[in-house]
Amino acid sequence: MTLLLLLACGEAEPEGSLEGDCTDGEDNDLDGEIDCDDAGCSDDPECDGTAWVLYINEFMASNETTVATDGGDYSDWIEIYNPNASEVDLGGWTITDSLNAPAKHILTSGLIVPADGFLLLWADDDEEDEGPGHLGFHLSVDGESLGLYRPDGTPADTLDFDVQAPDVSAARIPDGSTSWVLTDEPTPGESNGE
Repeated sequence: MTLLLLLACGEAEPEGSLEGDCTDGEDNDLDGEIDCDDAGCSDDPECDGTAWVLYINEFMASNETTVATDGGDYSDWIEIYNPNASEVDLGGWTITDSLNAPAKHILTSGLIVPADGFLLLWADDDEEDEGPGHLGFHLSVDGESLGLYRPDGTPADTLDFDVQAPDVSAARIPDGSTSWVLTDEPTPGESNGE
């Protein structure tokens, strides 16, 4: 992908003139500096993976009737919230139910959390049959940990939770806040409200 981008840039395209210029790690304008060190590009959060802020915004460890997968199963789920002004591709990010194993499940490119939006992931241990939005673990109704990590391994969000009841979610209200609420009116894939 980098090679194709370099060819598309030509001999001396200015940094930032093409989508991806600030994130490909190459010196596209041949000025002797890597893109993200150049003026103007360093302000782009994509230049530094640690700049992206994402939240585990809501989750349900005992989904009996709340929301079904495309295959009709009622699986555990985790909602990711992106408060940034740009979408975030989760390729290379990891998610886990054990903070001692942060790379337990590596997310694949193409899983997009829209700008100021939400993405629902299914914790059903069924990625092989169901696809990339399905994680390689289940959530424990008895309580455990959750962690979301950036591609460089730094934690974006981690939490511990206690025993969970059927069809009751734990949600940050408002979205992205430090305030967690147990609710029997879950909002998977949507704002949790004010």
